[in-house]
Amino acid sequence: MIGVIGDVVQDVVVWQLEEVRHATDTKSEVRMQRGGSAANVAAFAAPRYPTRFIGCVGDDLGGVVLTTELQQRGVDVRMQVRDSTGMIVVLIDQDGERLMFPSRGASARLESLDPSWLDDIEILHITAYSFEGGSTAETVREAVRQARRRGAKVSMDVSSTGMIDHFGVPAFLDLMAEVAPDFISANKDESASLGLADGVTPGPNLNRFGDAILLARQGKDSTNIFQAGKLLATVPVTPVDDVRDLTGAGDAFNAGFLSAYLTNGGDPVASCLAAHALSARVLRCPGATEPPLVQSASPDA
Repeated sequence: MIGVIGDVVQDVVVWQLEEVRHATDTKSEVRMQRGGSAANVAAFAAPRYPTRFIGCVGDDLGGVVLTTELQQRGVDVRMQVRDSTGMIVVLIDQDGERLMFPSRGASARLESLDPSWLDDIEILHITAYSFEGGSTAETVREAVRQARRRGAKVSMDVSSTGMIDHFGVPAFLDLMAEVAPDFISANKDESASLGLADGVTPGPNLNRFGDAILLARQGKDSTNIFQAGKLLATVPVTPVDDVRDLTGAGDAFNAGFLSAYLTNGGDPVASCLAAHALSARVLRCPGATEPPLVQSASPDA
């Protein structure tokens, strides 16, 4: 089972249909949907591999909606309830790029876990957003320690350059060293900022993480996979011509990689190709969503 712990919020997604018109109305489409990097990973992974999500929502309608939506995606949801559900306003410009205004709310209020919530987890996926503040930060640290004692691997998404700036590079690298992830997922800017990789060249800080697999994503360009401080493979990305929205593409990559890795016996290249394919599905949809999965008919149908 994949375990995912961390942020779950309501996204208020605004697609601009024209350039921003200051001090007056701008034509747009607005939609409310499930958000939070960790929750997105769980939602994308669950149809492909058994997945549990651990998080915290508010005692409000938003919390009920988010919990129900994840359950409908097949996620085994273990949710604490307190405070008010977090929200993020996501502005999408005409090129598909995002500008985000987060208010984390209950997402930062996760407290001590029932130990059984970590039962049967093979890989625990975390996001750097969990360490931004509140009780969630220490709860996730403890979850990582417990998961390791149970023999699970740990996956960590760097999340954003904003999180790196929040900590500062030395402190962020120390946080990563404490987590000691088996898998690190980072985009081009995050990898460069942390000194993990520059294109196909390993960065000076990559050796701090031993045999960890670094998935150095580069958007529409090839993903570079590093292991034990060396370039393992360069995996091309099939072009996506009809991009609707970049929201959730990185989360879909992580879900696709982890679910494939646990299905195919741990082949990082094949898992990366599966990750690219799932990201492409999400890029064609509004927000962190994908088209319904089509189930193959059985021969006897």
